[in-house]
Amino acid sequence: MVLLKRALPTAVAIAIGLVVLATVFTPYSQLDTIGTYLIDTAVIIAAFALFLGVANVLRVHARRIREGQPGRFFSIVLIAVMLFVLLVGLLPIPNQPSGPSQPILRWIFANIQVPIQAALSALLVFFIVTASYRLLRVRNLESAVMLIVALLVIAGQVTVGLVPVLPELTDWILGVPVTAGVRGILLGVALGILLTSIRLLSGVERPYSD
Repeated sequence: MVLLKRALPTAVAIAIGLVVLATVFTPYSQLDTIGTYLIDTAVIIAAFALFLGVANVLRVHARRIREGQPGRFFSIVLIAVMLFVLLVGLLPIPNQPSGPSQPILRWIFANIQVPIQAALSALLVFFIVTASYRLLRVRNLESAVMLIVALLVIAGQVTVGLVPVLPELTDWILGVPVTAGVRGILLGVALGILLTSIRLLSGVERPYSD
């Protein structure tokens, strides 16, 4: 039983990972076919996982409603809206397209979903301003340099034509040191992904087993 729970999932994951990886570095069409099939299978499994997630959300909120827990009103709204959207998108309506192109769903998205997302994005501005204030407080030499650079970039964006050298300085800051820093971060992320992939393919990391 221990062998089935630990060794078998690890062996399957390593084999599938190596096959998909081989399709990137080898020119064999047979491997491309197998790799495409495995990727399509993973997409189908992910779709079923999404279905299980929806079922779990319904189960959790239905239990909250049944037990009368605090916030059950919001659970009722969530379940009602979820079922309504699913029914409208799945059930055929005469002379109207189904799915995402359904006019009712498009109206819901344009008049409810988009305003909610815009409101949440607007709230992020206040958090960004607060975080910027805390970050740019001068405590040492590094924070002083960051504050000066931030002020130069902001001034270069809002004083176009007033101080001719500031836009050029801003472009240089964004094009040279900022780009170099971003590339360094991306290289670090890529190396982290590579290391995690190696650990998964070698069986060191086994998130798919106990």
